[in-house]
Amino acid sequence: MTYLGRPWKQFSRIIIMQSQLVDIIAPEGWSPWNGNFALDTLWYAEFNNWGPRADQTNRVKWRGIHKITAAQAQQFTAGVFLLGGDWIPKSGVPYTASMIPGLSN
Repeated sequence: MTYLGRPWKQFSRIIIMQSQLVDIIAPEGWSPWNGNFALDTLWYAEFNNWGPRADQTNRVKWRGIHKITAAQAQQFTAGVFLLGGDWIPKSGVPYTASMIPGLSN
């Protein structure tokens, strides 16, 4: 089994979005690093994932786990979060600035 992430430092932030989560992912999703270290300061979210481990029913129930809206998830896209429109097209790498249409569970 593997995990979506774990807090190595205080105030860690992870979002997993528009991704296929296969059965190698542990049902609890997230793993603590060292006991309760940083569990009160992390910010973790999942949005619009699909696959056998996208179901969040058995996820850990830490205070920093968030349910987010499409508008909130949009703030983490390459176009917004990385200002990707300014530099990614110049690289020649295929690029979608926003959410990828048609990807849903």
